[in-house]
Amino acid sequence: MSHNNFLKREGIVKTIKFLAVLALLLGLGLFLGCGGKTIQSEARPYSVPGDDLRLSEVKPESRAGIKSESISPDKAAELEREKRIQEQELRDKTPREKALQEERARQEALAREAALKKAQLETVYFNYDQWSIREDQKNVLMKNAERLKANLQMRVRLEGNCDQRGTAEYNLALGQRRADAVKSFLEGLGISRNRLETISYGFERPADRGHDEAAFGKNRRVDFVAVR
Repeated sequence: MSHNNFLKREGIVKTIKFLAVLALLLGLGLFLGCGGKTIQSEARPYSVPGDDLRLSEVKPESRAGIKSESISPDKAAELEREKRIQEQELRDKTPREKALQEERARQEALAREAALKKAQLETVYFNYDQWSIREDQKNVLMKNAERLKANLQMRVRLEGNCDQRGTAEYNLALGQRRADAVKSFLEGLGISRNRLETISYGFERPADRGHDEAAFGKNRRVDFVAVR
């Protein structure tokens, strides 16, 4: 082979290699360009329908309902009349309720008196400045105990009283001792303490307002009062 032919062949080979490298570079460039486009995300953030509305876009007319309705003079006068009527009804109600309470108390007192008459519970009397049960009064208490046993639903209040002599404080204590003495006697006869209660009125409730020994004797006593 001649030297010129060898040089020609060598030049052709270099040209072919150059073109191959150029083609490879062009192909790689196209591949990378397409890959960059596919990597780019097409996703868009989700938005709730109507989310783009703004409070600033709300028209003043839509807020009109928030404002309080102005009251006309006629309406104000009507409200004032209703208020006066309600106040008057309250004022009228108080005496009415008081009268009803008094009537209920009166009816209850009448019922207690009727129960006592039916049971025939008798008052017990005491000697001056004494709270022990007198011998002549023990028989009275025995009869009262039998009547209480015959009326098992009845409860009684034993009310201790004194005559008008002595101080209020002393007579209150004396009246309480008399009521307690009667209660203890009845319990000894089999009456449950749950059916008996005691109180003292001292000299505040005299049976006789006289100032002789006969009146004083009537005031030194324990009354039996039926209670619910």
